[in-house]
Amino acid sequence: MTSDQDPHACPIPPIRSMMSFRTSRNKPRALAALGALAAVLACGVAVSPSASAAAVYPTCNTTKAVSITSGHSVTVPAYGSSKTLTCKLVLNQTRENPAVKALQRSLAKCEGYAYLGVPDGYYGPQTFLAVEALQGKYGLFQDGIYGPDTRDSMRHYSSTLGCARL
Repeated sequence: MTSDQDPHACPIPPIRSMMSFRTSRNKPRALAALGALAAVLACGVAVSPSASAAAVYPTCNTTKAVSITSGHSVTVPAYGSSKTLTCKLVLNQTRENPAVKALQRSLAKCEGYAYLGVPDGYYGPQTFLAVEALQGKYGLFQDGIYGPDTRDSMRHYSSTLGCARL
């Protein structure tokens, strides 16, 4: 899977089987449609962002300087005191985040999204749209979520080197 989606997402049953619940008087078909609806509702609860996506990748909350060449490094979003790079960033306008600032700087200086302006650290609609466009540019699933696939595809900013991929 080449996306930053939750790999445990539930499949959605065909709409036709759910629609037959209303129009059919055939009990077995109606029960099957009801079961399909229950499966969709259960999946919706199981893959809510607060439940499973958070368990898959933690939210980036810091940055890490990753060495690219001798004496040169790029700054990338990371998570926790161990500064692991396997983390995500999602639409969130409630809190300033240094990891978002690093992402915004890289998007503006290295990937051509200068309209983002000065990094503010808030993952708002403009950052979301820039990440979504970047994902399309590199052939990734366009969900607007910065995660490992997006991180590995994009160029990151370095004050000494300019821009480079990990």
